[in-house]
Amino acid sequence: MTVLVVGLILVPLIDQTLKFLVLHRLGRESISLGLMGKVTSVQTRIWMVRAPYRCQLAIIWTLWIFGACALAIVNTLIPTNGWFCGLLLGGSLSHALETSLRGCICDYVCLRFWPAFNIADVAITVGAIGLASDLVRAITNAVA
Repeated sequence: MTVLVVGLILVPLIDQTLKFLVLHRLGRESISLGLMGKVTSVQTRIWMVRAPYRCQLAIIWTLWIFGACALAIVNTLIPTNGWFCGLLLGGSLSHALETSLRGCICDYVCLRFWPAFNIADVAITVGAIGLASDLVRAITNAVA
């Protein structure tokens, strides 16, 4: 449970710090990554923007609380995946906070071959893949 809490705190802290640096230090400028792409600020809206703003925030936070409870339960059942649950919770918390405060998400890594993303997106992806593989492994071991 400790690693879940560490991930929950560490991911939003790192992600929001990097966003602050990109937004305030770079502004409209960008840092070249050579042939790979660049680091720049790209404002994007999440898929839930079709709902009215106040309703949208209530839905976002309700879904986050339900997801956090589900991941906490999964973490107690399969304690080996605490980091993966922490990454999922931290990444989603970072997005929920940013959507609540700014109304959009700031992505800052723009690779030529991939859509723009940020640390929270990486944490969510790694957490989801790791959690899925742990769950498959646990189910396979239970059946065998």
